[in-house]
Amino acid sequence: MDFFFNNYKPDDSEISLVGISSHSAVSGVGPGNALPIAAIPSITNTLEQCNKPACDEDADMQCIIDLVTATICEAKAIIESDPRGLFCYKYPKMRLSILSMASENHGDGMAPGGSYSSLKTTVVYGLPLSSVSSGIARKDLTIENFDYSNAIADIREFISRWTLSPDTKCVVASNPIRHEVPVKGTIFFVDAHFSRPTPRCPNPLAVAKVRFFVSVSKLMMPSYPVMITYRFEGYNTLYYALGERALNLHHFQRFYIDTILHSKLSFFAAIAKCRHGTLENPKDNIRPKKRTKSPQRN
Repeated sequence: MDFFFNNYKPDDSEISLVGISSHSAVSGVGPGNALPIAAIPSITNTLEQCNKPACDEDADMQCIIDLVTATICEAKAIIESDPRGLFCYKYPKMRLSILSMASENHGDGMAPGGSYSSLKTTVVYGLPLSSVSSGIARKDLTIENFDYSNAIADIREFISRWTLSPDTKCVVASNPIRHEVPVKGTIFFVDAHFSRPTPRCPNPLAVAKVRFFVSVSKLMMPSYPVMITYRFEGYNTLYYALGERALNLHHFQRFYIDTILHSKLSFFAAIAKCRHGTLENPKDNIRPKKRTKSPQRN
């Protein structure tokens, strides 16, 4: 499967399966084009059409030829059924494990713990481990050593590189839902909630949600890193945290999160204005409390 995938080149009709979501406010750039989440038909029925024979040790040459042809048919069908590359992908050069934690003040960023800090994390993609002179090198979260808690830690660290607005807090939480995809593998979910609490309102009403998808493939070699993608609340565009489709940018996430928070705060403000008015023109719609008559004493 790995050899066939690395040497398989789809034609124009197959590439047309991959598009850009019109709902997205930020379009993809170059190899980091974001892909819309689309309904993909089940692969089981497609594989049955390949008619893979069961050849034993005494099989003739024709059975072996049919077996090879059916195997290629199955591999091609699996790759074509996964245009988003969640389970079939080349070994990613852009990985989460190669980091350079530079202590340079390039602006505002969010610290790993979710608190606001002026320290910006610089990420070096696509370099061998020996070439990273300053920083730390993490082990890849591979298919064979996958652990859900480690996936949450990697996602939390990935979010810490985003350049977000000041005072933006983030909470990364586990999600018990998991989705088993026949033939391909398993998708795990991790949720990240962003908000801007204030001293006056420590529990903010508006929360921007980002859902991460951790795809553990059954098709790739065990040494491959697991695929991590994410999607912003209210948008149908899928972004990649690693691989050839990943965006080597850490500032566009700020636009999404700020837009979501602003939309929700505007909605709540409109409700409050409708019910109570404004400071200049308050509405006198507060009913006075009824006084309960105290029992008269004789």
